[in-house]
Amino acid sequence: MKYFCMPADFKTETLDAYAEINRTHDDARIAETYGNISVDNHFGSGRTTQHLPPIDLSQLKAYVAHSAKLNIDFNYTINAPYMNNMEFTKEGVAEYRRFLTELYDAGIRSLTLSLPGLIEIAAEMEPGFAIRASVLCNINNANKALEMKRRGVERIVVDESITRDFKTLKSIVDVFGDKVEIIINSFCQQDCSYRIFHYNQIAGDSICEANGMGSDFYTHRCALRTHKDPSTLMKAAWIRPEDLKYYSDIGIEYFKIQGRTTVVTGDPLRALQSYIDESYDGNLFELLFLFSPVNPLKIKLDNQKLDGFLKPFVEQDHFCTKNCAEHCYCDRFAKKALAGTGAEEVLAAGAQFLTQNDPYKRIQ
Repeated sequence: MKYFCMPADFKTETLDAYAEINRTHDDARIAETYGNISVDNHFGSGRTTQHLPPIDLSQLKAYVAHSAKLNIDFNYTINAPYMNNMEFTKEGVAEYRRFLTELYDAGIRSLTLSLPGLIEIAAEMEPGFAIRASVLCNINNANKALEMKRRGVERIVVDESITRDFKTLKSIVDVFGDKVEIIINSFCQQDCSYRIFHYNQIAGDSICEANGMGSDFYTHRCALRTHKDPSTLMKAAWIRPEDLKYYSDIGIEYFKIQGRTTVVTGDPLRALQSYIDESYDGNLFELLFLFSPVNPLKIKLDNQKLDGFLKPFVEQDHFCTKNCAEHCYCDRFAKKALAGTGAEEVLAAGAQFLTQNDPYKRIQ
């Protein structure tokens, strides 16, 4: 069975469509949607407020009630990696407990968390919550997975840096069990040197009006890196629909589709169906961004040209040495997949534009 976890657009008609999929499929199920309020929110998450649907607690309660009628769970995200150390103050802990009580009264029964202090408090509360460890917990080996299990975490989302390390993924499944979850449409670079700093910036912008310069700094630099080096398109942590079988084979059953900032403008049902069918004929980048027009890459990467890309990672333990200076597999595959598409010209023009229009230079 494949269980899918979908970003909430907070539309009841989308939930109804998910329920119909659950009714008509025997081998796939939408287990939950996930998200958080963005109006009067005091607890950070992994997305900035300005990019989320404007949802308050009363609207959330109505959405969760409709979800429950359809037997679809809702997972509430409080997964910022930093919250001004509020979890180490008496006042902060009391406020957190009050908010968890409000969430429970609204029908919430599961949480995605990242900070260890918040995990401990939530795990000890009565009545309790099922706790998911966020991808921001950086769970990238069996020891970390086992530690989360000992803390009472029910499900873990593994670090994107090991998406193609099947030996490590299998070892995590072996110690944690069948509640291992993996993000399947990520466009973040594996082992990105900006990652934790970018998420710290997002944490600050997830409970108040965003500092546009902070957001622009990281997105600009990630975009510039991609436009200068097409091989980075292959190094992102995405998983093709055709390749889900490799993850099912090692015991991973939970597949998370990200996109809380694109789900409203995109077509999550179309993206979901491609992953359920394990087949997609089209531009991979459109799929990864849920077919939203908010897609920073204006080039085409034909998904069918990527057939066979993952096989060496599956068949050879630690095929990727994490040393791109010596191992040029992604570079060679990118050149082959993009040949004749005009992508190199588009990327070069984009790199020139980004270099000449660096927003961070305006405040230096």
